[in-house]
Amino acid sequence: MGRKKKEIKLKEPVRIREKRLSDGNISLYLDMYHKGARKKEGLKLYLVPETTSAARMQNSNTRKLAEQIKAQRILDIQQHGLVDWEGIKRSHITLSEWVDKYTAEECGLSKESMRSKRNAQARGEQYLIYIGRHDLALRDVDKDFCKGYIAFLKTCTFNNGKKTLSNTTCRIFVNRLTAALTKAVSEGLIDRNPFKLLDAKEKPQKNSSIREFLTIEEVKLLMATPCRYDIVKRAFLFSCFTGLRYSDIKSLLWSEIRKAADGRTLFLEHPQVKTRKIVTVPLSEEALKWMPRQQKDKEHVFHQLQITSTTVEVILGEWMKEAGIEKHITYHCSRHTAATMLLTLGADLYTVSKILGHSSIKMTEVYAKIVDKKKLETVNLVNNMFN
Repeated sequence: MGRKKKEIKLKEPVRIREKRLSDGNISLYLDMYHKGARKKEGLKLYLVPETTSAARMQNSNTRKLAEQIKAQRILDIQQHGLVDWEGIKRSHITLSEWVDKYTAEECGLSKESMRSKRNAQARGEQYLIYIGRHDLALRDVDKDFCKGYIAFLKTCTFNNGKKTLSNTTCRIFVNRLTAALTKAVSEGLIDRNPFKLLDAKEKPQKNSSIREFLTIEEVKLLMATPCRYDIVKRAFLFSCFTGLRYSDIKSLLWSEIRKAADGRTLFLEHPQVKTRKIVTVPLSEEALKWMPRQQKDKEHVFHQLQITSTTVEVILGEWMKEAGIEKHITYHCSRHTAATMLLTLGADLYTVSKILGHSSIKMTEVYAKIVDKKKLETVNLVNNMFN
């Protein structure tokens, strides 16, 4: 009787492998082999130590899911061979999924910036629902989609339909989505950003806003005028001489006030709340006059500033009226005042830009134009003096 031939067992093209992790869990991955080529695919599935019946049940379900993925990969290999499955999954990502991923990446942003990103994401979701395309693939976002989104922002309402979005808010939301798509381009998910195909006139235009500020004479008036909340007066005038935003005044610490190398000059070194960029500002004698006295048990310089920003604006309005200043002055105008005052007194654009913490000198040039306009108005006063 002849020897029975050994049955040749076909090698499985896909096998589930295990890798033990340092935390005691086991990571599952696929080991795929086809026509001499080999590829591994992480499943992001994990087995936990089976110390309880619940853990055993969880592992059983995890293994079943891994088997399902394995079966699907075997079919995929039979039809397409070995391909970049992760790349295929990424190419099918929806716009909603990508924006959600982009929004979740904080990248050191402030709470205000993160809130802005989430608000922009919510408006994007609203638009997808509005056009019935919540599952719109990222790769299918085109120029027409971008134009439609801009038109939607200009007409959508909030506060029970009583208000529409301001032009500035529309610009911010469009910029947020543009940034998300630019990130998608850099990661190779799409070839180009469709927002870049729009003409400037098709995008929300930046308002030619008037930056209100106080003249040196008006600052002197305020210094001589009492305010019912002295800490508001001190904070505002300190900002007039340093250019700090209200959020930075609130967060300024005594540990950020330091002495320069000469041992006499004081300066502040503070990470801006809005941008996280550190600004270094020398403190003039005028600035120091309005800085509160340090208290041993208090970390914050303006710790007495415990009222809301809305209340601060009300108090400022009363104070301006008391001083006879008819301009509409908000707290942020102190920053404009600092910039125009420094430029008027001869500081160069670069220095002012650094004091204000501007990311680009172009932002500071706005104040230079204001100062030049004021100089022209002053010169023109001479015209009528000799008629």
